[in-house]
Amino acid sequence: MSIVILFVQIFLGIILGVFSIYLSLRFFDKMTEGIDEIAELKRGNVAMAIVLLSLIVSIGTLVAKGVQYFEGVMSASLSPEMFVVAFVMTVVQILVVLLVAVVSIFIAIRVLDALTVDIDELKELKKGNVAVALMIAGVIYVVSYIISDAISGIDNLWILRPETLASLLGVK
Repeated sequence: MSIVILFVQIFLGIILGVFSIYLSLRFFDKMTEGIDEIAELKRGNVAMAIVLLSLIVSIGTLVAKGVQYFEGVMSASLSPEMFVVAFVMTVVQILVVLLVAVVSIFIAIRVLDALTVDIDELKELKKGNVAVALMIAGVIYVVSYIISDAISGIDNLWILRPETLASLLGVK
C-alpha cells in the first residue's frame, strides 16, 4: 500500500469517524428525551459515561470496517471515472453501515426496555445506576459484535458494487 493511500485512508477514517460518532450521539440524544447527556457527564454521572462510551466504541468499530473498503478502491487500477464511482459507492457503503449499526442498536435498546418492564432505564441512568448502564452497554456491544459480520458482507451486495453502478451509469 502506498503512502498516499495510507494518508487518504487516515483522513477519511478521521472524517467518517467523527461524523459517525456525532450522528450516533445525536441519535442517542433523541432516544433519551428528558436527559441532557452532556449535563450528566459534567455532573460526573459514570453510568451515562459507560453507555456513551459503549456507543462510541461500537459505532467506531463498525465504521472502521467500512473504512477498510477504501483500501481496495484506492489500490485498484481503475480509470478516473470508475475510481470516482467506486469512491462514491464506498462512501455509500459506509453510510449504510452506519445506518444499520445505529438502527440495530436502537432496536436492541428498545427490546431491552420492553423486556425489563420493572426498570425505567432512562431514570436509572439519570440517577447514575452503574448496573443498568453496564447492562445497556453490554447490549450495545453484543449487537455491534453480531452485526459486524453482516456489515463485513455489505460489499458483496450486487447493488452496492461499484461496477454495478458504473454499468448503470454507462461509465467504463
